[in-house]
Amino acid sequence: MNMQRFSEILKAYGGNPQRWSIHERETALQFLKHSVDAQHLQKQALQLDHLLDAAPMPELSLALQKRILKSTQPSVFKRIFEWFSFNQPLKLATTIAISCLIGLIVWIAQPFSSQPKTDLSQEFSSLAILEEDEFGFTEFFL
Repeated sequence: MNMQRFSEILKAYGGNPQRWSIHERETALQFLKHSVDAQHLQKQALQLDHLLDAAPMPELSLALQKRILKSTQPSVFKRIFEWFSFNQPLKLATTIAISCLIGLIVWIAQPFSSQPKTDLSQEFSSLAILEEDEFGFTEFFL
């Protein structure tokens, strides 16, 4: 750790060590313990943090909030185009699997036109004939 890097950490995260990057926190604290210049920089950063925390937050108008959100969110068409760009093999495999699943569902949902439609009146008439015979319906299957 050197003074330049320590200064960059203070500029990026402020004077509070809890806000510093976990990866560099221990090294920066050791540097702070042994350097008077670093301690002076941290005091200045803590004063700036205090001033920033004390300042009132500006209220954004609803129109400005919508403009900001619209500028940060990509359009639906851009998201769809990015999805189908197939830069990643997982996206390609997922798209093919979803397409096959949709095709299978549509195929299963189609009525089977090759099977003959049975007439229920014929089914019930044969059942009535079985009941009229001399042996019972249950005896027929035994």
